[in-house]
Amino acid sequence: MSQAIQLYLDMNIFKRSFDNQSSLRIRLETAAIDVIFSGVSDGKYAFPWSFILDYENNLNPNLDRRSTAVLLSQKASREIEPNEKIREQAQKFEKINIKSRDALHLACAELTGCNYLLTCDDKLVKKSRQLNLKVKVMGPVEFVNLMEHQNGH
Repeated sequence: MSQAIQLYLDMNIFKRSFDNQSSLRIRLETAAIDVIFSGVSDGKYAFPWSFILDYENNLNPNLDRRSTAVLLSQKASREIEPNEKIREQAQKFEKINIKSRDALHLACAELTGCNYLLTCDDKLVKKSRQLNLKVKVMGPVEFVNLMEHQNGH
């Protein structure tokens, strides 16, 4: 079996299933995220858990949401600890109007060799496309469609 595709998952990926599912977009994203986590279980994808994900998760007042993210974090292939390179890269992203937590997620993904950063945040996707990054930033539906297309489905 080939090596797992390295994904960085923004916190909203872990929380999407809790959002109001009356919107078609949210239902599609939730279904795509289910496919992604199934791929993690099958070894097709791997993802790290980062210090900033930990921080954001601990801010959530909803115990069910926090607990679900902690359970999913146990599927992570590795942990990303804070370091100077990540901090410096995040500061560069902040200078171009990327919010501080998003900048940290982006820096973690970029500097740890992730192939994709998946997020439900349209602004982050749009801003990242203006940068010359190694990591590709996209939504979960776009990612699942891309993987299906690459696999000839």
